[in-house]
Amino acid sequence: MHFLSPIGLLALAGLIVPLIIHLWNVKQGKTLKIGSIALLGESSKASAKSFKINDWLLFLLRCLLLGILAFSLAKPYLKKIIPTEKETGWILIDSATFKEVFKSNKNTIDSLLNKGYEIHDFNVGFKALTLKDTAEHQSEKFDNIDYSDLLHAANQFIPAGASVYLFADRRLTRFGDELPILHYQLNWIPLNQTDTLSSWIAGYAWKKYEAKSNPSNTTYQDLHSGDEVPLKIAIHQASGTPDGKYVIAALKAIGSFTNRKIVINPPAEKADIGFWLSGDAVAANFKSSITTNGTLFQYENGKIIEEPSFIKLDGRHIKLSKRMASPGSAEKIWTDSFGNAILTEEKTKNSHTFHFYSRFNPQWNGLVWDGLFVKALMPMVISTENTAQFGFENNAADQRRLSARRTVDFQPGDIQSTSENTQNVLLQPLFWAVALLIFVTERILSFRKKTADVKH
Repeated sequence: MHFLSPIGLLALAGLIVPLIIHLWNVKQGKTLKIGSIALLGESSKASAKSFKINDWLLFLLRCLLLGILAFSLAKPYLKKIIPTEKETGWILIDSATFKEVFKSNKNTIDSLLNKGYEIHDFNVGFKALTLKDTAEHQSEKFDNIDYSDLLHAANQFIPAGASVYLFADRRLTRFGDELPILHYQLNWIPLNQTDTLSSWIAGYAWKKYEAKSNPSNTTYQDLHSGDEVPLKIAIHQASGTPDGKYVIAALKAIGSFTNRKIVINPPAEKADIGFWLSGDAVAANFKSSITTNGTLFQYENGKIIEEPSFIKLDGRHIKLSKRMASPGSAEKIWTDSFGNAILTEEKTKNSHTFHFYSRFNPQWNGLVWDGLFVKALMPMVISTENTAQFGFENNAADQRRLSARRTVDFQPGDIQSTSENTQNVLLQPLFWAVALLIFVTERILSFRKKTADVKH
């Protein structure tokens, strides 16, 4: 037996009332008839009291009545298991490919339908489908929707613990960054793919690569086109500061890693990137030495704020001792532990500027001594349209598949179904009926007892 409002059981404390009433007995005095007043003598007054239950039947009935009322207030119920003849679950198929999927998996789908499974569109809304939909026109196919988002959204539609058969490919391009946790049992039936090899030419960091993709992996091979121009970088630093040498060391590491030739401070050519490592305003001739649509990295000047903090960078915390006050409206790239901007980005029609509100100096922060320094500078040096996705490509021709072993990652463990075929049977009406019967019985016995006491 279960209770919808267990707090109602507190009413059981009322059992103390009949206990006190029945234990507290005060006997009435008896009248003695005599024939002469001479027999009357002066005596002290007394009353007889005792703590003894004389009428056990009435006492038990009243206690039982209060107990049943308390249980009724707690709203008792029983879980009744309803036997079912068919196993229920979902079949998920993209309606755009429903006809082809049904044709190639007809026996499996028919078997599931005979067990009571329902067919739903593996798309937003999870619309119910029927076999008639295989003969109708195909609906629009949404390739931009992640499987991760759809599988997670299905938690709101599919009963917890239900069995689900999904007919879909397992291409990694259809998944998000994280696999979702599901509240249902997922059985993934991969589709038969005829064309599982592809290739394309990718451009990255001013170089050309040939990409070859198969269900296992995607590889990139440098084409060695020979038409790559050196990357020219201009650096200006304040006198007496070591900031420039840290930047030059990082640039050499980037050149070695990318096999790109980097020329620092070209004597007679305009630079692609300029590093202004000084608190002074950027000189006009330095700006003009940078090509149109080039990149400028400049130190910002202002009020120095000295407080212990850290730079939040690539999931790491780099020690930060000093920084400059920064505006709150700029587009933040790096921030400190308080959310203040450390590096901001500004894009105009003909320029691309990074504003740095600290210094490449160990007295200001620990960035230059950290291996993350080179990785942090690379998106600025090897610039891309989307710095946040630097070094990653999402190509529609990518054939990589999610491994079948990764299916278990969708499940948090042993899922217990919370949607069993059960029904809650309320017992409150039965308790009220029993309480009424006991109340009537108690009143009858109590009335008879009073009548008997009067006669005596």
